[in-house]
Amino acid sequence: MKIMIFDQGDPVSRQMISKAAEVFAGAEHLEIVAAETKEMNHEIVADMLVHAVCSEKPEVLLIGSTTLGEEVSAALGVRLKTGVAAHCVDIRADADGNPIFMIPAFGGKAIGEIMVPGAGPGKPAIATVKPDVFQDTGFTGCRTISMEAPAAGNEPGGFRITDLKPAETKAADLSKARLILCGGYGLGSEESWQKLTRIAEALGGAAGCTRPVVDAGWGADEEQMIGTSGRSVKPEVYVGFGISGAAHHLCGIKDAGTIINVNQDRKAEAFAASDYIGEFDADKVLDALEKELDL
Repeated sequence: MKIMIFDQGDPVSRQMISKAAEVFAGAEHLEIVAAETKEMNHEIVADMLVHAVCSEKPEVLLIGSTTLGEEVSAALGVRLKTGVAAHCVDIRADADGNPIFMIPAFGGKAIGEIMVPGAGPGKPAIATVKPDVFQDTGFTGCRTISMEAPAAGNEPGGFRITDLKPAETKAADLSKARLILCGGYGLGSEESWQKLTRIAEALGGAAGCTRPVVDAGWGADEEQMIGTSGRSVKPEVYVGFGISGAAHHLCGIKDAGTIINVNQDRKAEAFAASDYIGEFDADKVLDALEKELDL
């Protein structure tokens, strides 16, 4: 069994390598190959990966679900005529050692099992994985290959990236935070969201949110979203404010330590997933916390 990891030089690559080593540990002649590059043009990267797959003939290809990874995985599925399981949250192997990709379905209310019939050496089953879904165990038994860009004048057509500027984010790193305060649309206003971010900073934690907070334009950015369309987090303590508890958000906090939710709606689904609950107006609780912290 040969597994290829597209190594984009970020933590999710190491996390996928560790997961592959864990899942396929019993496979005969297991080999894990990390194909690395610093190239950012998705068409060039897709071309490089096609050549790497044809040369190495892996049976599984794992790609981090970054902006680049999502674009490249779709292109590879077409070029290699194989299936792509997007945003998988777990990987298992069946009795014959074939990969099974676990994918959130119906807005995160169910987990579907995806297999890729006909996959094999040189026509791998492809899956994308969001950062921090898996843990980096420090596995070192991985061979690395450096992929080369096409020779000058032989680049594929289409648009070309001429410059890269890292996106600025005001968010603390959710993946490393021991405490996360998370705001939902039930906060009601940008003012309340700003209170939450100040309190999170004062407590040495990070501020997270649900998608409606970003869509409402209250000042949160997409790096702060938690759930199937955002990040998976594993803080020691998670405190939600004004969060209804949609399944696609709860998927992102399933590995949190202690879960606390504050919501004035006693029927909020978030309460069912909580260790402690507070049936209060979230904004008033934030006011009390600001007063207590003298902010």
